[in-house]
Amino acid sequence: MKLLKLYKKLLLREYKCTQNKSEIMEPELRSKQEKLRRYFVFFVSLFIMSFGVSLVTRSLVGTSPISSVPYVWSINTALSMGTYIIILNAILIIAQLLMLGRKGIKESRVELLMQIPVSLLFGVFIDITMAILSSWHPTAYYQQLISCVVGCCIMALGISLEVVADVCMNSGEYVLHIASKKLKKEFGTMKIMFDVTLLLIAVGCSWIFAGRIDGVREGTIIVAILTGPMVRLIRPRLRFIDRWEEAPTKREDRLSDSILVGDTKERETYPVITIGREYGSGGHEIGELIAKELGIPFYDNSMMEMVAKETGLSEQIVRDYDQRLPHSLLFEMIVKPHSLPLDGSLSMKDALFVAQSRVIRRLASEGPCVIVGRCSDYVLKDNPDCVHIFLHASPEYKAKRAVEEYGVSAEKASAVVSQLNNVRRNHYSYYTEQTWGDPHNYHAVFDTSKLSPETIVKSVSNMVKR
Repeated sequence: MKLLKLYKKLLLREYKCTQNKSEIMEPELRSKQEKLRRYFVFFVSLFIMSFGVSLVTRSLVGTSPISSVPYVWSINTALSMGTYIIILNAILIIAQLLMLGRKGIKESRVELLMQIPVSLLFGVFIDITMAILSSWHPTAYYQQLISCVVGCCIMALGISLEVVADVCMNSGEYVLHIASKKLKKEFGTMKIMFDVTLLLIAVGCSWIFAGRIDGVREGTIIVAILTGPMVRLIRPRLRFIDRWEEAPTKREDRLSDSILVGDTKERETYPVITIGREYGSGGHEIGELIAKELGIPFYDNSMMEMVAKETGLSEQIVRDYDQRLPHSLLFEMIVKPHSLPLDGSLSMKDALFVAQSRVIRRLASEGPCVIVGRCSDYVLKDNPDCVHIFLHASPEYKAKRAVEEYGVSAEKASAVVSQLNNVRRNHYSYYTEQTWGDPHNYHAVFDTSKLSPETIVKSVSNMVKR
């Protein structure tokens, strides 16, 4: 459960949907007032989600994958859809207990217990909203599609509010969280397998009960495809709720949080220096020279070992995933576990990004140092004791360095440089929603093809000494 504990302590603020969260706060450190506000938002989010699920179901063009089995059973038996949702969640909780074992249950007892009232409440809300919408029977096909899309948008609003509340996760997502850890599979892959399994069960049950397929139609595909992007659209527009949830003292003391910006103890002479750099621009070399000039620690590839210790993964796995974006953004929008607080995801690269951010913050809290790459300028953007610089160079210079310094063949150098810089650009954009290399994000930008390393080192040294 190491990744779960890691996520419980950190907020994936850098991830696109939660990049506006402004602090990392342990649940036990939240004030009573803030807890009440968060649970109120969570309560509202459950009702809104249930209303969206019910509206999609009443559209008669299919329902969400997680609701498909309860829906099929409800229309063919005497029990309600909400009752079957409670039963399904109970089965999922039992599955979690079996996968966790005695030790895992002890470590996760709070998460397990929280799912019980949440499951009961969501089932009750489903029955209430289904009753509210009992008279809604769209007949025209276009009305059914509109109803499905509107219901999907309402679901997305509820999911976004659940992310904002950040107090609990539902049984469906948590069982996948555990399965992903046990099977060493990415959450997105497990989510697809889980949804497909539920749909197949729903189709089979429907065929056995009624000799036809109910609950699984084009609306199911619409929900699967549309919900993720809608969450990404809605979530950033709920910042005012983030601010309302926070207790006033927390907002005032945010910059003093040692997890985010380092300890408030008096630092040594120099600030922390972060270096963003294009591949082939000489960022590693210049970073080492700056650290040597100022007599402070230098961190680049050495962070991989620290991240490996932080996550409990092998250093090779950490290096394989370092600054890589293996899936397309559209794929991520669809399969990302949006109904979880995003700090509960088990995507490998998200887990490593969080661990990496934690290491960067810890290094910054320990005193002056030079940190190269890995979105460190964004991770430490609220730290007042930082200087952020960016290094770029002409394509010819970068290709030449790739040949001379990294052993890339001359014929492939330009393509390799372009490909690796695209990887860095996508990684930075994905987690920060900012433009990589934008001068507005840095205190200084240097062209290494025009300026010598010594000149840049001297300039940075003079700047930080001032």
